Amino acid sequence: MTISFQVDDAIRKVAQGYANDTVRFALQHHHVDLDGTDNSIQLLEPMFTHLDEDRAREAPSIERIGEFSKMFGSYVGEVYRQNHGAQWGLVTWRGETFPGLKASNGKIFWPWGRVQLRLTAGPSQNLWPYYQGLIAGDEAQ
Repeated sequence: MTISFQVDDAIRKVAQGYANDTVRFALQHHHVDLDGTDNSIQLLEPMFTHLDEDRAREAPSIERIGEFSKMFGSYVGEVYRQNHGAQWGLVTWRGETFPGLKASNGKIFWPWGRVQLRLTAGPSQNLWPYYQGLIAGDEAQ
């Protein structure tokens, strides 16, 4: 199965905006200062746990899940991009096209989708091991 990627600067700008929204959201609602370091990705899980608790009381709308996926996924992508080198763009896989990144080492990934999986499947999809897997490939080179 072939995955293709096309750089799209408009997606980069949108992702940067969403990442900034995540930083503000974390500080305002959780008193967490996301500083853009790799280790800051660990600080997302307690926020997701809180969202899990909210979800148990009232199922979030598809729109709300989508917004949180874009926000938190953009933060994950921007942290990776700024610390390890990548470009935002459009990923095409299995006939579908969606926002994602292509790392300087050629790795293609889509953090919006990964965050959506975390939000819908729960703690078993913790983002910290996912992110560690992304950066592990960078350290091996």
